[in-house]
Amino acid sequence: MKRVFKYSLFALLIFWFIYSTIGIIKMPAMDMKDSIQKGDVILYRKFLLYPNHNDVVIYKSDYFAEEDSTESSRYWFIQRIIGLPGDTIQIDSGKVYINHQLEKTDELYQKNYIVQLIDSIERFPHINSLTDEKNIISKKFEYAMSLSEKKYFQLKKDTGVTGIYYEPETPIFFENDIYPYNEKIKWNKHFWGPLYLPKKNDIIKLNAQNIYIYFPIIQEEEKLSEIRNDSLFIEGKFISEYKFKNDYYFVMGDNRDNAIDSRYLGPIKRKDIVGIAFYKFSN
Repeated sequence: MKRVFKYSLFALLIFWFIYSTIGIIKMPAMDMKDSIQKGDVILYRKFLLYPNHNDVVIYKSDYFAEEDSTESSRYWFIQRIIGLPGDTIQIDSGKVYINHQLEKTDELYQKNYIVQLIDSIERFPHINSLTDEKNIISKKFEYAMSLSEKKYFQLKKDTGVTGIYYEPETPIFFENDIYPYNEKIKWNKHFWGPLYLPKKNDIIKLNAQNIYIYFPIIQEEEKLSEIRNDSLFIEGKFISEYKFKNDYYFVMGDNRDNAIDSRYLGPIKRKDIVGIAFYKFSN
């Protein structure tokens, strides 16, 4: 009887250790395509949550939550770390710069291209099967396709393709669902930043422009904050500089033109990161 109890206790301890240190989640969306497909199963660690550049993290956000949502209903995202606290991030014509250096991309990262064919795509099964994210956009056999760099070069050589090109949005095009959600800062998913990612205890002097860039972050940290005449007030008191309470990261999906990531959500807090992925089971 004592032996059974001992083995049961040992098994329980092992189960508790695994449960408290390792998590499992199914990829909920196509944000990471082609690196991780929707439905792939991801193993992630729950400890030492200090991610580095290019780590794939699991984090929580209330971006899709209703006003009365609870903590347990926050949406879980799986995306890649692009910027660390203290980094400066800028996106120019869809190209990502980290501390003024062009990011090293992977051939599996996807973008949306315009592909012109010599005939209907149904006549080219090998092209049709390359991606399930495609739409016809003109009667001239032009299609919008989400393609990885690898597939892009495949199509460049295809005799059925007469042209393939990338069309980022213009710098003056404002998207109101793009962080920081303010028309004074005309950012969109292809022209974003520059933004310095605050480290915990960083003190940043505020001015008439950067106040609008940082206000959504400050508002999360200070509920009784507001902007009046291009100035910050917290609990009615004028604030000329602000000390940040959290470390902030910038994340992106590998499916660059179709992911809801930090371009929309804004920088994410380290305390919202629940895991770092270490293994994938393909669907």
